[in-house]
Amino acid sequence: MDTASALMGFGLLILFVAPVGYMVYNQSFQEKKRAKKLAFLVQQQGFKLDETENINGLSLGLDKTARKFFLIKSGSDAKLKTIDLEQDTKIELLKTNEDGASISNLDEVREISLQMKNTDGGVKKLIFYAEEEDPVTQKTERLDNAIKWQKNLQKYSRS
Repeated sequence: MDTASALMGFGLLILFVAPVGYMVYNQSFQEKKRAKKLAFLVQQQGFKLDETENINGLSLGLDKTARKFFLIKSGSDAKLKTIDLEQDTKIELLKTNEDGASISNLDEVREISLQMKNTDGGVKKLIFYAEEEDPVTQKTERLDNAIKWQKNLQKYSRS
C-alpha cells in the first residue's frame, strides 16, 4: 500500500510539473534561437553587437562603434529592424495611462515605452510593457529595463 501511494504521488507530481518544465525549456530555447538569429543577421550586415538582451519577446542589440540599435521580435514574421542612432535626435521614456497621457505614478501606468524621434520627423516606438499583454507583477522590472536602454541609447545617439 505504501509503495502504491508513493508511486501514485510521484506520478501526479510528474504529471503537473512536466508541463511547466517544458514551457520554461521551450521559452529559453526560443530566446536563444532569436538571439542567435539577431547576431547572425547583424553580422551579415557587417556590424558587431556590443550589448544584447532578451526582453519580453524582443531581442535587442547595440553596436556602439557604428551607433546602430537592432531589434527582432518573436514570431514567424521576425525581421531585423535597424535604428540609426546618429539619425535619432531624441529618445524619451514614456509612461502613459489608459487615456494616453504621460504620468509618473507607477500604479496607474498602462504602457511603458521608448519613443525615438529622428531628424526626418519620424517617430519609432518600442514598447516594454503593455497592461493588456503583460503581467502587472513585471511592471517595475520592465520599467528598469526601459530606463537602462534609454540611457544606453542616449549615450550613443546624436543628441
